[in-house]
Amino acid sequence: MKKVCLLSHLFLSVLMLFAVSCSEDKGDPNNQEPEENKPRVFHIAARFDGQDSEVYMAGVEDLTKGSLSFKGNGYAINPVRSARIFTDDLGWVYVFDYGGGYLQKFSYNNGSYTKVKALDVAPVMGGIPHVRPWKINEETILIHNIIANDIMDNGNGINKAADMYVTRMEIPLVAIADIMETWTIPAEAWDLEEKAYVFRVDAPTVLDDKIYYGVGRRALDTNIPLTGMHTIVLDYPSLNNPKYIRSANGNGNTNGYRGGNMHAFEGYVYQANRALEGEATMILRLKDGAYDDNWTFDVTAALGEAFNTNNWYHAGGGIAYMSAQFTNAEDENNQWGVLRIDLNNKSAVKMNVPMSDLSGYQNGIVIDNQFYMAVSPVGSTGESAPFIYIFDIESADPNAFITGLELDKGNLFVEGIF
Repeated sequence: MKKVCLLSHLFLSVLMLFAVSCSEDKGDPNNQEPEENKPRVFHIAARFDGQDSEVYMAGVEDLTKGSLSFKGNGYAINPVRSARIFTDDLGWVYVFDYGGGYLQKFSYNNGSYTKVKALDVAPVMGGIPHVRPWKINEETILIHNIIANDIMDNGNGINKAADMYVTRMEIPLVAIADIMETWTIPAEAWDLEEKAYVFRVDAPTVLDDKIYYGVGRRALDTNIPLTGMHTIVLDYPSLNNPKYIRSANGNGNTNGYRGGNMHAFEGYVYQANRALEGEATMILRLKDGAYDDNWTFDVTAALGEAFNTNNWYHAGGGIAYMSAQFTNAEDENNQWGVLRIDLNNKSAVKMNVPMSDLSGYQNGIVIDNQFYMAVSPVGSTGESAPFIYIFDIESADPNAFITGLELDKGNLFVEGIF
């Protein structure tokens, strides 16, 4: 694997930055740091009526009390398709417009957001604006994507080739740092047997000198069930030596959906699957670029109830909170609950919070050994209990939480706290 030379990256960055309207830089130079000693601001994003193109963002300083309304309030992000949001320790807010292809940077002051910069990443991602971002640390956001192209069937039953793209964005500058050379993911034995291909990667997690990407696979013949859990591993930070690996200890995609699906803890990366119907939700772990086949956690068995997940959030010390979909829920609009997961003793507890729609939930916040997460039921159910829920990380009691900031009632889908 090669990288485009740094000079060409810088030249490309300059051209792309020049293409952004100068009006977006007015009054707030990009190198201006937020004032010190300001209280921490938490940014909450929500969409109305399930419309991914109607996303609003608002800032609050206290998540424990009061109320927040997005109606006539907040900043209208209005992405083409949906928004991915990140913050940094300096107070900047980063929004990626999925479908528009722009990584945007905002400052926040006294309730007002100002767009400081916007960079179109589609030209270096195969011309595709529907790509996915992930903040790795305070210096890096990675943009990644799979483009599956039709190819001639060479007799093995596979007529798709999946090409992987990764671009490293430097923050807070918001500039292209380097670009991974396009990698065509090989059709391994399991893909040939099941006539499947990789169609998505997401939720990368760094541990030591490796980065792990969750993998979504898709069958050419939908009558063939797909097996295994899969990961793409590269050296980090070089983005060299990609490998496509598999474990047979669970079945289902591992790329998650908008939120995190892998977490590093005490020398391992822990990964969940989006379980197929009738399959168990599993957590497996990886180390040194390979699955640890001697460790498995059957979360379905631990809970004693069937469910699936696409996002979970490590609160620290091996304690995590998991968005859990129960398809037998009475309210089809509010099928998602919250589980407390303990990786140390392989236990799972269903928290007694209202059912809601957490399918696109992105992020929670840890403060002083408490985990803050928005639970906002929709429809008529949502008229009573939309709050920031504050979980006591130390307690496995299903009632170990209190409610904090009250949110809008009704058809509001909260996407996360950032």
